[in-house]
Amino acid sequence: MRQRARRSARSESEANKLAAENLDLIQQIVNQVATRYPRHVDRGELWSAGAMGLVEASRSYKPETGVPFGRYAAIRIRGAIIDSTRKRDWAVRSLRRRMRELHDAEEQFEAAKGRKPSEEELAEAIGVPLDEIHSRKAASVASSLLHLDQEDQDRVSLGERIRENTPDRIPDEHLAEREMIGTLRTAIGGLPELQRDVITRYYLNGEMLQSIAESMGVTEARISQIRAEAVHAMRSYFTTMYSDVAEVPEDAPGRRNRAAYLANMATKSTWLTRLQAAGPPAASHQAAG
Repeated sequence: MRQRARRSARSESEANKLAAENLDLIQQIVNQVATRYPRHVDRGELWSAGAMGLVEASRSYKPETGVPFGRYAAIRIRGAIIDSTRKRDWAVRSLRRRMRELHDAEEQFEAAKGRKPSEEELAEAIGVPLDEIHSRKAASVASSLLHLDQEDQDRVSLGERIRENTPDRIPDEHLAEREMIGTLRTAIGGLPELQRDVITRYYLNGEMLQSIAESMGVTEARISQIRAEAVHAMRSYFTTMYSDVAEVPEDAPGRRNRAAYLANMATKSTWLTRLQAAGPPAASHQAAG
């Protein structure tokens, strides 16, 4: 009995460690699936749902299947996020169907009579009691107040119709922008010194390859090679963060150094450190908040 308890405790400890080591996977999946949802959908809630999926994955994972944990967990995380958004759907399908029926009847009456129908006329046209009309309209108001994703007859959501004149003040978009800046700075900062110097001077300071080569006492071709290897390394790192970044070919120059770079970034780079690398929010955003 005591031995079984020790085995159980050890298993739970290993599961917790597995989840902790793969926390970054949550943000990667959130970044991928968030494009499906309107901007008002809370990315923090998506992350929380993904975290639950990761925890469940860490406890149900079986290494003997041969499936890498990252691949297995990604499926569970994605499923948990999608399930959570479905559960928050306030306007159930039956209500939407009843409201479409109400809307269609109003349009038909107005086309025939040249005016909007009263609730009594609407009830008669549909063939339902007057109380049913009141009930449908009340339910529609309640759901519309809380459900910006509700679609109209053109299948366009209210969230999509609302225009934001200052998108840089949208918290989730501003946070995503800061994280992207921090990710870029982290990627450059993690490069070997020589590659970091070339990338900084060429891309950030606008120096020519020939000028960099002369100052370092090497050929321009060598500097071009260093730049290419650095770009391949950074791109490999970005593929772990973003789904729309093209994979680096296996035979691309600098394969060994690239592998070491990725291993180092995996241990030192987290969502929090990347956000911190972006620096504090601009004063205008703080004032806006």
